[in-house]
Amino acid sequence: MSKVSGFILKQSKIILLVVIVVVASIFANNPIENIFTVIMSQATFMLIYCLGMTLAILTGGLDLSVGSVAAFSSYIGATLIIEGYVVPGIIVALAIGAGIGAINGLLISKVKLSPFIATYGMDWLVRGLVLFILAGKKIFGFSPAFTSISKGAVVEFTSTMKISNPFVIALVIFLVLLFLMRKTTFGRNVYCVGLNASATRITGVNTDRIITIIYTISGLLAAIAGLLYAAVLDCAEPNMGTHYGLMAIAATLVGGTAITGGKGGVGNTIIGVLIMVFLTNALAVLGVSHLWQEAVFGLVIIFAALMEKARQKQIALLQM
Repeated sequence: MSKVSGFILKQSKIILLVVIVVVASIFANNPIENIFTVIMSQATFMLIYCLGMTLAILTGGLDLSVGSVAAFSSYIGATLIIEGYVVPGIIVALAIGAGIGAINGLLISKVKLSPFIATYGMDWLVRGLVLFILAGKKIFGFSPAFTSISKGAVVEFTSTMKISNPFVIALVIFLVLLFLMRKTTFGRNVYCVGLNASATRITGVNTDRIITIIYTISGLLAAIAGLLYAAVLDCAEPNMGTHYGLMAIAATLVGGTAITGGKGGVGNTIIGVLIMVFLTNALAVLGVSHLWQEAVFGLVIIFAALMEKARQKQIALLQM
């Protein structure tokens, strides 16, 4: 295999991202502003719950309940926030998200349910609770003390170009998880669980605890994403996060994390998220019907998977 083809395979995700961004920029009225807006408004929110999904997939599982957890936790928190109890409302929402995540982890690690069954069932259960409690109602009209969490900015260059608070929050979460996964024993054990849980357990690692912690983190991140969405929309509503789970899986896989677990990481997920949000933006700029957008997403996911498979094959050949 030539050096050029090897380089293309190795950097296929970056090349795909650059192509999508260039296409979107060509047809956008203000390319720089468009790129800035997509990253600050769309990518940051998506990245937060995708990071939780990445951790779950690294263990060889997945978390299909992130969308319903985001909706339920943000709504329960909103009932307090709307009454002026901003900090208690946020704490309650985060606790609910982490609690549901912990239950997912226990169902998988202790009860030995498959991650798909446990989190898919939890998704239906929590979504049902959201619809029952809300009865189709929305909570809106939050105080600036809450909405400023999402609408505020650390630095403003122009009225439309600014370093938003959600971007800073997402960046901090990413850096903490990056350190956790790359520089700690816990992070290395997460990869070991994904590669071979049975062998890892034999070495004395408490794999049940690791799985429970990972799903707790996933639930917590879903709650954070839900609160940020509620703040930026000034509304908590039952249909929030309907497609979070599938979009998070798609972004994680496009980024290069293996669905079988043990390979990839949170760094890969940033690329996957950027590809998905800029692809959405490019399709909208080009005027592509939303009826075709999901088909395009599917093609991109398959293409990214084929490129990753070819890259892994190349690595295997070089190691022979």
